[in-house]
Amino acid sequence: MLLCCAFMLFHGTSCESIVEVQNSDISQGAVNPSCRVAQFVQQARMGQVEAYDSLALCYRDGIGVRKSYANMMILYLLTGQIKGNDIKDMIKAVSRDQSFPLLIDVLDYSRIENVPQEAVAKLRSVSPADALLFDAVYALECENDTAKSERLFVEAATQGSDLAPVLQVIMYKHLKWQEKHEQSLRTYAEKYPVMYVKLGDICMQKNNEEHWMKAVEYYNLADQCGMLTPRGARSLSTAYRLLEKAGRVKCDPKEMERLEMLGNLVTSVKHGK
Repeated sequence: MLLCCAFMLFHGTSCESIVEVQNSDISQGAVNPSCRVAQFVQQARMGQVEAYDSLALCYRDGIGVRKSYANMMILYLLTGQIKGNDIKDMIKAVSRDQSFPLLIDVLDYSRIENVPQEAVAKLRSVSPADALLFDAVYALECENDTAKSERLFVEAATQGSDLAPVLQVIMYKHLKWQEKHEQSLRTYAEKYPVMYVKLGDICMQKNNEEHWMKAVEYYNLADQCGMLTPRGARSLSTAYRLLEKAGRVKCDPKEMERLEMLGNLVTSVKHGK
């Protein structure tokens, strides 16, 4: 349940429907991988939804970027938010690492104590680092031991669990530990660029010009990685308008048009525009 809540927090995605995925191999051809990633990022910035899927595969395979199943999930969730779909079955279709689908299955139960022990044992044998995430969530939800949960998330990340930092951030949010939540976002945002959107949102809530400027910086960092969510695009547009009204910036009409387009992607796709 914590896993579902984590990505719902970032994207507002449902946990009900299913995505159809074409498991393509984007590594074919002679194009330099980093150039290819840059091309996909630019396409994503211009609202080409298929580019999110292409970027997801780059993160899955470590092509031009650091391999990250968490970033792969984030990008597929962004596609899901735009198209009104979900990713659970898709993860099984595209994952080339046996441990990740196992982890998703273990963490997908509404209550962690209901996870079959044979599933946990299988995860422990395949990926001990990811199995620590089960222990961390169990400590939080069943033992009410926040210190133990926090320690296990850190240990899982140290041992190489890619999803551990994301769930750690969400734990802090869930517990309303604001200082630790913001600090962890700043610590991990370079690794998981969608977290820059959350940092931008926090700055916007502080409602003054200096924080609006900082919010613009954070939103643009997410945008440079192709991970500016539709909500983030709307918030960035709002920040620019507030700063223009305050005499701090001059809005670029073309950039504002692009942000409006990104902000309306969900509505546009649903209506077939």
